[in-house]
Formats: sequence, C-alpha cells, structure tokens
Amino acid sequence: MGLHGMARRGANGCHHARVMAVKLKSERHVIYLYGFTESRPRKLAELLGVDRLSPVESIDCNGVFCCISRVPQTEFETNLVYKIEDLDWLAETSVAHQRVISAIAAETEILPARLGKIFHAENSLSTHVLRRLPELKSDLLRIRGTEQWGVKVFEVQPMRAPFAKIRKGKISDGKDDLRAKAAMLPGPRHRSDEMGAIEKLERMLRDIASEVSPSGSLSCGRRGLKFQTTLLVRRSKRKKLESVLETFARQWAAERRIECTGPWPPYAFVSHRAYGSSFQGSLGRGRAWQ
Repeated sequence: MGLHGMARRGANGCHHARVMAVKLKSERHVIYLYGFTESRPRKLAELLGVDRLSPVESIDCNGVFCCISRVPQTEFETNLVYKIEDLDWLAETSVAHQRVISAIAAETEILPARLGKIFHAENSLSTHVLRRLPELKSDLLRIRGTEQWGVKVFEVQPMRAPFAKIRKGKISDGKDDLRAKAAMLPGPRHRSDEMGAIEKLERMLRDIASEVSPSGSLSCGRRGLKFQTTLLVRRSKRKKLESVLETFARQWAAERRIECTGPWPPYAFVSHRAYGSSFQGSLGRGRAWQ
C-alpha cells in the first residue's frame, strides 16, 4: 500500500471515529441509580456501569451520596419492554448491577437500589431523595457497620440400603416394598427432635443478628431444605456467627448440612418506600422519573 493509500485509510478511520463520537454524544442518556451512601466512595472511577461502557460516579443529593451512571435511554427506557424479554441481556444487566454494588460495599456501606431504577435528570433524582430523606438516613444508620448473611439448613439424605437387606430376605411383593420404605421414614419423635434442634439454632442466630428478614416458604426451596433465614449482622459479630454455625455443623454432621452465604450488601433490609418502582417490578413498562 502506498503512502497515499495509507493516508486515505487513516483519514477514513479518523472520520469514522468522529462520526461515532458525535453519535455517542448526541444519544440521549438517563441516570441509572445503584444505591445510596453516607460518604463519597473514592474508587468509583475504576467501575463501569450496567451498560459496560459508562463510568460510575456519585452525586451529592441533600447530604446523601447517590451512586449512578449515565446509560442510553433507548436501551434502558424506550426499548426496555423488549430488552427484559431477552434473558441473556437481563442476566448480564443483573450481574453488572450487583457487581457495582458489591464493589462499593467493599469500601463503604451502601443501601442498594433495585435493579432498573432510572431518572431523566439530576434534579429529579435530588427531588426523589429529598422526599425520602428521613427513610434513607434511617436505613443508612441501621446498616452502618453491618453485612447481610444467608443461612440454610438441609436434611442429609441417608444412604439407602437395599430393601432385601433391611428385610433380611427377598421382597416378595408390593406390600413388602412399601413396608420397607416406610421403615426408613423418620418417626414422630425424630421429627420433634429435628424441630427442637433447628429452633435452637434459630434462637441463637436471632440473638446474634441486628435484624432478621422474613424468609419465603420452605416448600418453594430446594430439596431437603428445612430452615432458611436472612440476617443483618454487625461485622464485630461475624466470628460469633461463624462459631455458632461451626458448632451446629459438627453436631449435625450425619443428619443436616448448613449452607451459609455472604457477606452481601443489605439487599433485604431497606425500606421499600425509599426506592419506589423499578423495571424489575413494572411488568416490562420502562419508566424514568422526571
């Protein structure tokens, strides 16, 4: 390629870059809210927003810092009804949303906003905060020095011996088969002991936690799930929480399994009035607050 060809190629590349820059600049953006903090996070410049392009920044709104990024209005409002039907897009956006919140939580306490909370302008965000300032400040005070933990207890399924060994002989018909299965089911006393042990764990967890969030129905959970709870725990009590769980895990080694997740930002411990709606709960109708 000659110098003239290279020059033309370079000129075309510069022209393309200028067109893209003008397009990005002219595209209308909305404000995407991740959450609220008491102090301004210092490491936001390292984070990218839910669109994986826009930087995360903070805005001082009446003494509360709002962590936000400026995202394309077309994607996050205008065409949102189609976007949320794309499960891949929804999953990627949810993960990006949580990644930003977790990164901020590693530096300072954050009250997480729901997925998809958007505003048209900074003054509308400031007005939203001002109207809910008492609830926001109360929530920020409640979560100061705390972290969220989840605890679940599962029944350990015993290894079932062959029915022939249980009966010390061959199973001759369907009745024998049913009797053999029934012999392996826990009796009333076993179930009573199980509930007593789990209630003891629950009481000890409540004593450690600052707050406990109501859990969903066990019937909707995973197989063998016997107990679940979500706790707001002060960081100073983390070792006490770990000690209690380790003690019960040793005692229950052959009967139950404890699953503990965390620490998380306090998703389950925010006042719903402080946040309003989001596209997560709007049945696909995108809405930005004016």
